[in-house]
Amino acid sequence: MSPVRRRNDSRLLRHTAECCLIFLALVSSPAATTNVVLHLSNGDRIAGTLVSVDTNQLIVATSWMKALPVPVSAITNRQFTVVGSPMTPAPTLSPAPTLPPTSPAPAAVAGSKLATNKPAASTQTAAVKPPTKKHWKTDIRLGTDFQSGEKDRSLYWGTFKLTYERPYKDRPKQFFRNVLDYRADYGETDDEKSVNRMSGSMKTDFDLADRWYLYNLGVIGYDEFRKIEFGYEVGPGVGYHLVRQPKFVLDVETGLNYQYQDRTDSEDTESLYARVAENMTWKIAPRITFTEKFEFYPSLESIDEFRFRLESTLSLAVVQNLSLNFSVLDVFDTNPARNVNRNELLVRSSLGISF
Repeated sequence: MSPVRRRNDSRLLRHTAECCLIFLALVSSPAATTNVVLHLSNGDRIAGTLVSVDTNQLIVATSWMKALPVPVSAITNRQFTVVGSPMTPAPTLSPAPTLPPTSPAPAAVAGSKLATNKPAASTQTAAVKPPTKKHWKTDIRLGTDFQSGEKDRSLYWGTFKLTYERPYKDRPKQFFRNVLDYRADYGETDDEKSVNRMSGSMKTDFDLADRWYLYNLGVIGYDEFRKIEFGYEVGPGVGYHLVRQPKFVLDVETGLNYQYQDRTDSEDTESLYARVAENMTWKIAPRITFTEKFEFYPSLESIDEFRFRLESTLSLAVVQNLSLNFSVLDVFDTNPARNVNRNELLVRSSLGISF
């Protein structure tokens, strides 16, 4: 028999012995409960009350989830304690041996202890809390383009995104979120300035019952070559988490948008728009992520006027916290400043750092 098969057989016998011992303990005292502390292969520990157990997974009730499934393959060590029963507490069980076993698997006998070199779980150990989740996330991206020839061009741009996300204490599956996004572009052509713009936005979300949420979006900035000396937008709305999968997330939103622009060579503009948007994140592979954000603004004052903004990014994780990003940005406005093109398309690459 191969060493791998022997190890697998040993693990199976060991897990079967655990199941028998827990079953006998609970049958002998129906009022008893079993506390468990699971040591995972990534170094984390999970403490709670055992709900059920089979050959593939354990179901544990914790202070932050009523039924948490834990695969057996992710557990390196586990500790059980039967509470509310006259039986002797269930012992700590060591992880399966890594070498081919030379002795039979331990037998499970009700009311007795299995041979082990680990102490029984204490009350203090059972109270171990899960690791604290990070609430802050930062993403910085920097890029540059150079061209030398008939015309010399240089372009620099950067983005800074700060996200805060925190679950409600009484509803851990629902969140409060705040996203701050700052962008800047600067470029020169033949030593003359050709690009100069900057903008900042803040979006706040409040999850409601089920998948619905409320949001408020504000944007402020300027664009010298689109002849916007100063401008801002603001508007509330409602959103819906249409798809929430581990590798695919899709949100849809609708609301209002008020826009003001102080233009350099024409009258200032004030407009009221509706807003329809979608935000998508797709984890294509462990190192590849695709994100897309589309916003459409039909005017509520004239059916002939509208705006839209589309931004798509493909991110490739090079090493931990470092990524290479390829982006396409398309902006369209039926009513731009005088002598400014309606459409602007940008294709760019950047280096990203996240932490």
